Amino acid sequence: MTKELRFGIVGAGYMAKTHSLALRNIGSLLWPSMPRIILRRMADVSEPNASAGASRWGWEESTTDWREITRASDIDVVIVITPNDSHAEIAIDAFEHQKHVFCEKPLSSTLAGAEKMAAVAASSGRVNLVNFAYRCWPAIEFARQLIREGEIGEPIHFEGHFFQDYAADPELPFSWRFDQSVSGGGAVADLGSHIFDISCALMGGIASVAAQSRRIYSERLVVGTVQPRPVTVDDLTASLVQFRSGATGSVHASWAATGHKSDLAFSVVGTKGAIEFHWERNNELHFYSSKDDKKTAGFRRIMIGGMHPEAGAFWQAQGQGLGYGEAFVVTARRLIQAVQAGDRHFEPNFAQALHIGRVIEAAKQAAETNSWVPITGPDPFAPRTE
Repeated sequence: MTKELRFGIVGAGYMAKTHSLALRNIGSLLWPSMPRIILRRMADVSEPNASAGASRWGWEESTTDWREITRASDIDVVIVITPNDSHAEIAIDAFEHQKHVFCEKPLSSTLAGAEKMAAVAASSGRVNLVNFAYRCWPAIEFARQLIREGEIGEPIHFEGHFFQDYAADPELPFSWRFDQSVSGGGAVADLGSHIFDISCALMGGIASVAAQSRRIYSERLVVGTVQPRPVTVDDLTASLVQFRSGATGSVHASWAATGHKSDLAFSVVGTKGAIEFHWERNNELHFYSSKDDKKTAGFRRIMIGGMHPEAGAFWQAQGQGLGYGEAFVVTARRLIQAVQAGDRHFEPNFAQALHIGRVIEAAKQAAETNSWVPITGPDPFAPRTE
């Protein structure tokens, strides 16, 4: 068993906080089975940000050159949390220098980039994971378990959305997320990637998609100037999906949905039951079974506790409550366990993220052409047979 793992992180922005705290906390939460975690080096194009981030979050060193992480002999695992258009270059360089890679979602700003990342990851022999943290959440993993065990019969319909409202503010300044060439998409890529991923984790891969998109604000001001820049991405995308199993679904994403703060929610309808989940009440899962007596049948509220998947490392009692930070501990544990086991098939992986990238690209194309667009490639969400 690996005695220590040395991490490097590329990017000192908002997500550096969550990843750093997860790595700093995970050893004590999962003691004694975890290796010693070393936060070796943080990189950012801004030297002040790199230095301040490393100091604040406990990294030993900082640098402005990400190659001092991807090519360093004292780094085992590279975390990529940069803007989407740089994921491919950094991750591929890390694989080529025999590093394990943990990448933020979406996998890349372009489908071509995502395809190359997945191919290099597969041939590298290294562990590759993508931070679809919501999918790994205990309540959602429990929903997946219930479906796999046949508790709701055959899943026939999925309905889900991820709505936030921060971009409903017309005064929100321009950022890279509003630039198609950097982000690869707006709400459909940023928030939609999460709910598409959850839908596939529960229902299997998607066969085709139809969509409509809307851009609510055509331009936004650059911070410190009176000069606007054009917004080139969607603020809202509503999609219909056909799963490869034959099930149907709807998946919607918007970062300009007034009144919705972090509203990720879904329902799965099966032939013998149903499941509902709402992130804003994320320590609950609602479950209905047709086996129940008709006089008292209805959705029951299940409170998440230590007996549920992924929750055992935290608080055992049901209802004690887990939060956003714990989701990153869960994904960090998966990464570390995959490295220890030498298992490149841990989830969520690059192959699955590539499928989600294809779905996002298809949704964008469907919105432009007002048509159903098929999703090519294998289904990486199908149960493994090996």
